[in-house]
Amino acid sequence: MPDNNNRPQLNNNHISKENMRSFLEYLSIDRTLIGPVDTGKVIEYRKAVVSDITENDSDRTENIMLMDDRVSYKSLKEYYFPQTELMFTFTDEEILDNADIPGYVIFGARPCDLEALRVMSIVYTTGKYADPFFKRRFDANLLIGVGCLQQKTGCFCEEMCVDKEYSDFCDIFLLDHGDSYTVEYLSDKGRTELQNFYGNNKTGDGSLSYTPAKIRQRTVPCLMLDVERDDAAYFDIVNWEEITRACKGCGICTYVCPTCYCFDFKDVSKKGEAKRYKCWDSCMYPKFTLHASGHNPRDKRYERYRQRVLHKYKYVPANFGGAVACTGCGRCIRSCPVGINIKDIVKQLID
Repeated sequence: MPDNNNRPQLNNNHISKENMRSFLEYLSIDRTLIGPVDTGKVIEYRKAVVSDITENDSDRTENIMLMDDRVSYKSLKEYYFPQTELMFTFTDEEILDNADIPGYVIFGARPCDLEALRVMSIVYTTGKYADPFFKRRFDANLLIGVGCLQQKTGCFCEEMCVDKEYSDFCDIFLLDHGDSYTVEYLSDKGRTELQNFYGNNKTGDGSLSYTPAKIRQRTVPCLMLDVERDDAAYFDIVNWEEITRACKGCGICTYVCPTCYCFDFKDVSKKGEAKRYKCWDSCMYPKFTLHASGHNPRDKRYERYRQRVLHKYKYVPANFGGAVACTGCGRCIRSCPVGINIKDIVKQLID
């Protein structure tokens, strides 16, 4: 914690980029810092530092980006829903729940990813299928969001009613002003960390909280299918086989998507001990719906893609109070090797 006699100062709810580095260093004392890192090819959320380290570090981390508006190749969902997650260990005597849940400080989450995390939270923390592992990770992490300055190629967040400049689904939110950030805390967790770092004189009365000055009016309706309409009605509006003819079934659209949450289980046994893992899966894979009998209700690629679209824009809204499992981040559009554009397809279904 900073020396009480030498604390960084806030200036009208602004944190300088230099002070932000100090704040992140402070936060990373008890949690691993995750943030946007330039790999030389793409931007990725990775274990990061805020200052240079030696090249020969065996556990090399990379410098976090504070002054870059580029969006990451993948979302931050793997820090709440890992690609491979240990759930239980079975021995001859007992079943051990995995309690090794790391806590992360996640810096630089964009509004599209924050809104996607809101959808994931609704899916994974409500109803009879609530996932305790997701909830533990959510509680363990500290999430710092940053607004986008410009819309990126392929993004259609506004058409999904997501404001690129702001989201309240995080602990601390920042507006980028070049050499400083305007700061808002949005949870007790965020307020406590700011109080501990800056002192109670600026945060005890809530003076750090602010209302964004620019609340944009929506000029287009949100893209969502009619949840009351019969599913079969959407089967013939477009020629699904034709529009997905080029699809390779690679599944990359599901892996880069911040709201895709399908998984399967893998059991591994070794030396009298068994472990159960939860692993990402993709609805675009041929065996995703393969039954033990050998029957596959969606054995054709276009059927699987159609299911993916309807699930995001119709089934999730119907089952989870209107939450649409798409935030317009554009990752699936930018990453698709054959250029399939889900936004254009949904527009055809609506029109």
